[in-house]
Formats: sequence, structure tokens, C-alpha cells
Amino acid sequence: MHVIKACRLAITGLILSLSAFSQSDRIDLDNKQYQLLDRLDIKLQNDSVCSFSTIKPYSRKLYTERVEYIDSLYKQGQFPVTLSPVDQYNIRSLLMNNAEWTKAFGDSFHMRRPVWNTFFKTPAHLYETYAKDFTLIIDPVLNLQAGKSSKVDDPLFVNTRGISVRGNIGRKLGFYTYITENQERDPLYVQQYVAAHHGVPNAGYFKNFKKNGYDYFDARGGIDFAASKYFNFRFGYDKLFIGNGYRSLLLSDFSNNYLYLQMDVQLRKFSYKTVIAELIAPFNPIPNRDTIRYKNYMALHHLSVQVARWLNVGVYENVLYNGRNGIELSYFNPVIFYRSIEMQLGSGGSKATVGIDLKSNLFHRLQLYSQLGIGEFVFSNILHYGRGSWLNKHALQVGTKYIDALGVKNLDLLAEINLVRPYMYTHNDSATAFTHYNKPLAHPLGANFGEYILLLKYQPLPRLYFSGKLMYYKKGLDSAGVNMGGDIFRSYNSRPRDYGFFIGTGTPAKCLLASFAASYELLQNIFIDAGIANRGYNVEGQPKINELFFSMGLRWNIGRREFEF
Repeated sequence: MHVIKACRLAITGLILSLSAFSQSDRIDLDNKQYQLLDRLDIKLQNDSVCSFSTIKPYSRKLYTERVEYIDSLYKQGQFPVTLSPVDQYNIRSLLMNNAEWTKAFGDSFHMRRPVWNTFFKTPAHLYETYAKDFTLIIDPVLNLQAGKSSKVDDPLFVNTRGISVRGNIGRKLGFYTYITENQERDPLYVQQYVAAHHGVPNAGYFKNFKKNGYDYFDARGGIDFAASKYFNFRFGYDKLFIGNGYRSLLLSDFSNNYLYLQMDVQLRKFSYKTVIAELIAPFNPIPNRDTIRYKNYMALHHLSVQVARWLNVGVYENVLYNGRNGIELSYFNPVIFYRSIEMQLGSGGSKATVGIDLKSNLFHRLQLYSQLGIGEFVFSNILHYGRGSWLNKHALQVGTKYIDALGVKNLDLLAEINLVRPYMYTHNDSATAFTHYNKPLAHPLGANFGEYILLLKYQPLPRLYFSGKLMYYKKGLDSAGVNMGGDIFRSYNSRPRDYGFFIGTGTPAKCLLASFAASYELLQNIFIDAGIANRGYNVEGQPKINELFFSMGLRWNIGRREFEF
């Protein structure tokens, strides 16, 4: 209740100060548009908008206006690199899907014969209306998939139905809402994960559905508004993602949605964001009884600076603290070092993390990126790193993206390594581990692992998409119930010793996941999909488990449902 009251006060004050600056909602994290925006970032190398790509989701207005400007430069012959026909198709598709923020394209997207002169005025949306002071866009959300697993007797399926609504009022206040009702039966390893964590991956609360199935809602929504040309605010119930890689070691979208208030400041070569969020603390459900779950709160800063034409550097700070005493208003200060507040308030009930991220675009084809997260830093232990102190709680990501690989247009490759030491994301109180709704807020694997990813995306034709993934990891599991640092839901005070901890310490578990998927876009945002995957999982001293599964289906205005852990 405290965070809701505080956010209401903040929002009321900000709305009263609104000026004539336009505002919009954000582009959904699973939207096809991100692949194009990623490619444009690399091709342009040092764009004033695309370079600040670390925190997602992106502003719909900001990126649509930028892509329209890029498109105009290309048509005038002033673009520094070549765009393939597929790129040009994707640009037009992006502008069509976000036509409310285009200046020169609106009429060109109109259908000659809308359905009943009301629906499908453009190919991108079921219903859209534009007036001087009001915009409203309504789309259905549908995902119907069927498949089979070698380890599950009954068929796999996904049955998602919902609605997406977005718009703006007076071009000052942007809003959106997204809600789906879902039933699914997942591969065996996902079922085992749900049983252990009492929540569905990428979602939260669920009810059992038929045999080994789940029934749950996914509801998101928010409002965006601008206080000035440089300051934007968002109050929402959704997720954030920090990083330029396939995974994030700072904040990912693997957990459930959460309530948050975000402030964005973008000025020339600087982008600054601060977030206050309300989370659900770890819990064990009581059978046949639904209870109010305890809260945690999270405050984070992220500053991104384009320090050179080829280099973007970001610094990050996060504090997650116990909500027993409600929200601490001190953390609402957007320009203060959180660690100092934590020490003043008492650090026993809070967990602090700092980090840095780097991104370098080279040769208009290559991107190098990295993240470093630090849960604790003791200089003497760094000097003697080989001793394996438990206090060396660090997470490192390095990766590269290579677009138009080997001269093949729209063939994009990604290679990524994620290394997370034992006890990263843990705390002395298991209630304040870096988690939300019983799932990690960062990497799905938690801690104490090394992961290696190869990803291929190929779009040979405007409507045809292929993707292939190869993921391997080795993780150290608890041995005979002894806390070896891989289970982030356990207090680090239960560790068996202080030294001798390295990545993979404990009972080794190895996993290899290989997948391939193909999609064809029948109409704007309507896809038919086919995919196949094989997951091999082996814990030392136990039989190896191989699970082969495939699926086919139809989806509309939603991304593919995937389980990559």
C-alpha cells in the first residue's frame, strides 16, 4: 500500500506539470521490431537514438520518429550503408505498426476496402482511430500451438487469447494495456521447474489445468508522460531488460511482471534511467489457501554515455530491500548513491549490486558487448582470486553480434558467454535474494554456472524467418544438501566454508539445448510457426535425460513461447 500511495502522489504531481511534449507507450519486449532496431544500431554505429539500446522496452514514439528519419535519409541517398530489400520491408512494417508517430506515411498504409469501413483500415491493426487529441489502437492477441514431447505422454499445447490496447490523450499522455488468458502444457523440464518454483516462467500465479497443464493470466499496463523535452516518466506493471545480449546478468524479463515507476532523462550523449519497483518476496504456497504475499522493493539507476563514436559505456546500481517496513522514500531520490542510503538505514535487510556494461559497434557489421555485475567486492580477495573466496560474487558476460554474416544479407549471428560465480544474487536473508515471484530477476539459471550460446537468425525473404540456437551450460548444484552457491534462494550464511568456490563447484550438471524454428508472416503480425528442439541434461552420477519436442501453430501480435534454460 505504501508504494501505491507514494507512486500516486508522484504521478499526480507530474501530470499537473505536463507541458506540450508528446508521449507514447513502449514497444513490447517480444516484438519483431527489435531485430531491425538492433541491425540499424550496428549499421549506423553511432546514432543519437539507437546507440542507447541497453534498457528495454524502447519508446514507441522516439524510435518510430528516428526510423522514419533514417528511411528519409536512405531514400535521399544520404545513408552511410546499404539497406537490403528485407531491411526496407522491415522499416515499412515498423512504420506501419506505429503509424500514429509517423509524419509522412500515414495515408500510404490505408487499405482500399476496410472491413465494414471500420476494421483493418491498415494491415497492421484490427481497429485504429486518430483524432487531434486522441489516438486508440486495438489488436487481438492469439497464440495457438500444438506439439509433442518424447517425455510427456499427452500432447503439448499453448492456447493464448487476449487483447492489446494502446493510445495517447492530447499527445501528452500515452497509455497501454495488454491482457491474455493462457492454458498450456509444457515439456517435462519446464513442468519440473514450475513444480520447484511455484510459478510459470515469464509469468507468475497459475492454476492446474487438466493433466500437467497450467492456466494463468498475463496482464500488463502503464502510462507514459513527459514533464519536459528531456524528462519522461512511466508508471507501469510490466518488465524491464538491461543489456545488449541475449541474456542479462543485471535485470532480465524471465520473472513475472511487477509494479514500477521509471524516470528517463536523455540529453545529447547521456541517457539516465532510475526505477522504483515493488516485488514479491520468495514464498512457499500453503495448500488450499491463498494468502497475501510479502513484498520486497527495488531501486536502480543506470547511466549510459556515448564516450566515443564506437563505444557506449553504462554504469548500474541496484538495491533490493525487505518490504516489512514499507517503501523507503529515501530511494526515490534519483541522483544519489544508493549504497550510502543503505548504510544509513541499515544494510541487514537489503542487497546491493553494482555493474558496468560496454557496447562497441565496429565496421557497420560487428557489435561487441559486455556486462559485469558485482554483488560484493573485497580488494584483498581480488588479489588472491585463486583461493576462491565466497565473497567474490561476480557475474560476467561477453558477446558479439555479426550482421549480414559472410556477406549474406540478413543473416545475423550472435555468440555469448555468461559466467556467474557462486553466491551471486544471494543474501544473508533468503527473503531478499535477487528474485521476484520465486524466479531469478537476472539469469534463469541463478548462479554458479558457465553458459555458452550460439544464435543464428536469417530472414531471406521479407516474410520468412529462420532461427537456430545452440546453448550449453555447466552448473554446480548443491551436494548432499550443502549450499554450494548455485541456489540463489538460500542464504549465503549456510555455506560450508569460506574458500574453494569456483564456477561449477558442487555436483556438476551439464545441459545442451539445440533448437530450430521457422516462421512465415501470412499478414502483418500473423505468423505460422514450426519448431523443434532437443534438450540433453545430465547430473553427475544420474542417468542422462534427453527430451525431444516440437510444435506447430499460429500466432497473432505475440512472440514465440520458448523455454531456454
